[in-house]
Amino acid sequence: MLKIIENKYQGLVVENASLPKEPNEVKLELELLLTTYRHKQLIWVPLFIEQSSLVPALTQLGFQFHHCDETSLMLVKKLQVDAMIPTSRNYIVGVGAIVLKDDRLLVIKDRFSPGFKLPGGHIDKDEMIKDAVKREVKEETGIDVEFESIRNLGHFRNGQFGESNLYIVCTAKALSETISIQDADEILEAKWMNVHKFLSLDEVNNYNKSVVKAYLENPDLKLIDQQVELRIKGGEVFF
Repeated sequence: MLKIIENKYQGLVVENASLPKEPNEVKLELELLLTTYRHKQLIWVPLFIEQSSLVPALTQLGFQFHHCDETSLMLVKKLQVDAMIPTSRNYIVGVGAIVLKDDRLLVIKDRFSPGFKLPGGHIDKDEMIKDAVKREVKEETGIDVEFESIRNLGHFRNGQFGESNLYIVCTAKALSETISIQDADEILEAKWMNVHKFLSLDEVNNYNKSVVKAYLENPDLKLIDQQVELRIKGGEVFF
């Protein structure tokens, strides 16, 4: 018998461990569940990759894919026509770093775009912004840095996989100076470059130029990591 958890949004989540192994049994039990709880809003069914054979049984009952990762899939079905299905992952978050030492700016050149740019990349799953900045700079340049502040937020639609790209440009203090590229498959060159030369290069994209120029003109404008007691643990707040 299927076990369910009712959430605060009038939805039901089927406990994965209670799912039968055979598709026909799953279909029969879900049909009963759909009839019993037809007054609810949504019903969610999580599957692991080992349970992929159950997918046709669910889609035949009107379940749709909602979100997935490498080893699991979540399916959902509306029980009411006007029920709202919350949006899943609709953006990818990245970080970039302004690392300035005297008049020298830390820059990289990769295989995917022309010209030099700020070091940075995607935030990994469950990774904090501060940690992502330190990791990306280390991987791409070999330089150890200390996170300082958030300087800029860029939102770019139609990014990778058709999702929006949210890009957070931060400032960081260099704790070392010797360049040593760790991610040689992606990074072609990393160097300290005079910041004014960086701003004068035609091949540098306008976004990078604008962010660095704004920092030089107003270095005190920044968002600082704050210690705030949050209802949801593991978050970061900057102001």
